[in-house]
Amino acid sequence: MKKLLYFIGSVVIAGMIGSCGQTENGNGVDSDSINTADSLAEALRRDSIEWVSFTSKDLTFFGVHGHVKTMLTGGMVYQFDSLGSWTKIDNVSPYGRKIDFYDSYSVYSRNSNGYIDHEEFWEGGGEYVWTDGRIVGENSFNCAYECRMSYEYDSLGNIGAVTMVESDDAGDSWSKPSRIEYDYKSFDRCGNWTMRKSTFGTEERFFLYYDDPRHSTPHNEFTPWDKDYIFSGTIGNEKNRHLAISKHGGQYTVYNGTRHTHLLNYDKATGELTVAALRASDEKRLGEFKGTVTRETLGRLRYKGTFTNTSGGNVAFNLVSE
Repeated sequence: MKKLLYFIGSVVIAGMIGSCGQTENGNGVDSDSINTADSLAEALRRDSIEWVSFTSKDLTFFGVHGHVKTMLTGGMVYQFDSLGSWTKIDNVSPYGRKIDFYDSYSVYSRNSNGYIDHEEFWEGGGEYVWTDGRIVGENSFNCAYECRMSYEYDSLGNIGAVTMVESDDAGDSWSKPSRIEYDYKSFDRCGNWTMRKSTFGTEERFFLYYDDPRHSTPHNEFTPWDKDYIFSGTIGNEKNRHLAISKHGGQYTVYNGTRHTHLLNYDKATGELTVAALRASDEKRLGEFKGTVTRETLGRLRYKGTFTNTSGGNVAFNLVSE
């Protein structure tokens, strides 16, 4: 991953230096100006690599890096603070709660070194095995079953394969090891994977990042062509639904899976935003979200309107930005 980032940084800087060289020939820019530009470009390259490669124990737990603010995956939103600590899953703390019967969320705990190493869910639990700052194995269990997994990592630091063995109901015998390999299909601008496939199916992730205060300018208005957003709320009768939009494509969640989104149009004068809904498997158009974006308190945005599917049915949606 770092090699890739250095390569990208080098290409950007080469373009900047090439531009400076053309200016020198055309307008007589002196060597001191070129050296200053080179120094600034090198400082920007170092800062950008540092910002993108930032990590923490909690970010490592999820296999991500960079200043992640929010991650949408599996129909749930995971939130992190600016120091990389995991703070919420949807609107629930991941630590210290009492597990309710048929609870949708787990409770996590840390070891003495600050790594998340235990998970408790209503019918059982699990433990994570850390070595040299990353997870190398996972054991999960309930009253009638146990599963042990070991991880292998690829050259980019992502899990390349998992070897798994399972016990019978009594725990007296174990299955032969089975191996699951992951094929990574896409990555975002920070190098975090956004789609991978395995025999378990397709997994997708969508990220929001904290702005780099050294190089970014604050956004004082809704700019769907320049920033990424995750809106959460109701779509029809489904509560706690999420819709992510980006100029590079996004996703939204429904009860039975994930769909893709594609920005179609935004009318700045009226605040009307139109977003296409696409089937994830083949990008077939399923319908579109059309509504108005208004500003709420605390800088949040509300996206409210009607989703119309291609067959003519429609439902209302009411979503607020994370």
